[in-house]
Amino acid sequence: MSIKLLTWLTTYIVIILCELGDKTQLAVLLFTSNKPGKRWTIFFASALALTLCVLVEVTAGVALARQITPSIINRVAGFVFLALGVSALYQLLTEREKSEAVIEAADFAEQPG
Repeated sequence: MSIKLLTWLTTYIVIILCELGDKTQLAVLLFTSNKPGKRWTIFFASALALTLCVLVEVTAGVALARQITPSIINRVAGFVFLALGVSALYQLLTEREKSEAVIEAADFAEQPG
């Protein structure tokens, strides 16, 4: 298998998996359900919008690759994902603590006495 075909297949599969259930798909679904007669207009408009977004992403990627080595990009991306994960866990835990405190306060207020 050639490297071009392997790159194409890998990119295609990763993007398909990442886009499943994405907000963009839900927006297109809602637009189409509101105007089923305009499905082809919605299809072409959303395809054009996604194509232009990918064009910007590829252009930015090429510009970054000229300035920064791929290993640094991978490390920064890994750090960003880790930071986002830690941030999400922290928010989840603090929200849980707040909701438990509210429940305890409500239980205390309901006690007779």
